[in-house]
Amino acid sequence: MNNLTCLATVVEAPSTTDERISCLIEIPPYKQSDPPSRLLAWTSTKSKSTAEALGNARPDTYFIFTGRLRIDSPTAPPELELSDASPVVPEFVPGTNAICLVGNAGRDPEVRYLESGSVVANLSLAVKRPGEKPLPGKDRPEPDWFNLEIWGKQAQVAADYVRKGSLLGITGSFELDHWTDRATGEQRSKPVVRVTRLDLLGSRRDAEGAQ
Repeated sequence: MNNLTCLATVVEAPSTTDERISCLIEIPPYKQSDPPSRLLAWTSTKSKSTAEALGNARPDTYFIFTGRLRIDSPTAPPELELSDASPVVPEFVPGTNAICLVGNAGRDPEVRYLESGSVVANLSLAVKRPGEKPLPGKDRPEPDWFNLEIWGKQAQVAADYVRKGSLLGITGSFELDHWTDRATGEQRSKPVVRVTRLDLLGSRRDAEGAQ
């Protein structure tokens, strides 16, 4: 499973090719002090209703976007493959940024215990792309990769029970982390999912541990 629903503004007028319509969108930040997250949203021209809605979008207009995030590697820029795009009047719509994923842990969690008493766990999640064919020389399709950040009691659950390859279901919010590279001074970013719910979908022992 890989599904993101968000309220976002259109940054640039859509561009069209024979195969797809795309535009840059901006998602409000998780924290007010952080910059907004920008990513490329697109849909196939075969998806007539979604393509028509996106094709009529204008800069600074609001939409509720629903689709699948495509991330080829933890360092690759994300793209949102749309299944629906609905224009809205923002005064009547609460902030919306919800992502649901099911996939396998790409590594053991990296766990930190802070002086404040908080616990935070970071790990990567590989989510299969349904229906896609393997690349030449590969025996399986490339997955989408997500960086997960988990806090509190669920971070401790991840530390105790999640290992590389564990099957997980998560719900959270999507954003881009921004920082300045100390070596070059350049601005950098990476996609991050702030997890609000973690479900262990593997063995019975994992499920009992989560409870």
